Amino acid sequence: MSNFTYIVSKPLAAAALLALSAGAVVAQDAPEWLGGELKKPLSETRIGITVLYPGSNSYQAKYAETAEDYAAELGIQATVMDPQGDPATQFDQIQDMASQNMDAMVVWPTSQNALIPAIRNASRAGIPVVTSNSPLGEAGRRYIEGHTGPDDCALAAQAAEMLGDALGGQGNIVVVEGTPGYAVSILRGNCFLDELADNYPDIEVLASQTAEWNREKAQTVTETFLTQFGDQIDGVYAFDDGMALGVVSALQGAGKEPGDVKVVSCNQFGEGWDAMREGWISGSGKQSPIDDAILAIQTAIKVANGIEVPELQEIERAKITPENVDEFERPTW
Repeated sequence: MSNFTYIVSKPLAAAALLALSAGAVVAQDAPEWLGGELKKPLSETRIGITVLYPGSNSYQAKYAETAEDYAAELGIQATVMDPQGDPATQFDQIQDMASQNMDAMVVWPTSQNALIPAIRNASRAGIPVVTSNSPLGEAGRRYIEGHTGPDDCALAAQAAEMLGDALGGQGNIVVVEGTPGYAVSILRGNCFLDELADNYPDIEVLASQTAEWNREKAQTVTETFLTQFGDQIDGVYAFDDGMALGVVSALQGAGKEPGDVKVVSCNQFGEGWDAMREGWISGSGKQSPIDDAILAIQTAIKVANGIEVPELQEIERAKITPENVDEFERPTW
């Protein structure tokens, strides 16, 4: 029996937080990465984790799976919740975790600002909060102990560099966005456009539209772009590889050949690695949901034990192109 509980789109029940001790790993010694002493055994440490929407794409699903596996490995009492992208549901989940007096929380925010009152309440109640992957709005950052995850602005800027270089510095592109108003979407949009304007002024953005991190919606959006602009489109920027794969499906359906339209994204998936080796994707970024989840949980355990952490801790990133793709392992998500 595991001491890990996975809850989908429901407020946290008190019973779900009871430790299921049978078969659990009891870790009395502090792990090397902790950087300090444990206030209590890991087996008695209770961490609540609310993840954006694990059902939306393989990255988020792998993040949730890793959180489960890593919590079991450490022997902590972990509860992972899926708000299905709804800020109101996630707000309730944070309030419920606070009412259970968790040792710490990990929050992958569904909204920059809507969650701030709930996170403030948790912080004021003495429960340390770590945000993961997507940053909280500036007004709420005083209530968190730290943030972990990718540098989305840097990922977007390197995507612009890869697309700009693939196009030889000129041409027309379309953009397939993530969910509007979500911090990652804002960063991956603005920082990409800034890099284009500063260093690739001869590249024109014909249109930009959301596909809400969804592969099928990205295919539909791209089909609409192809109907509207046809052969005017030289390149496509998709905010992640899941949507980039939808773009590729649309290009294939339109009779395009690999490389006819240059496609770049920010974080490579397994199928995206395959598509790059086949010539369909011209650039992507290294971003691991495994690293993302582990760093967040380690940071939550540190703050639960009163250990100071940096304001921002980034996971590794790198440019991946057809020229160096074989130097990177195929992602498992």
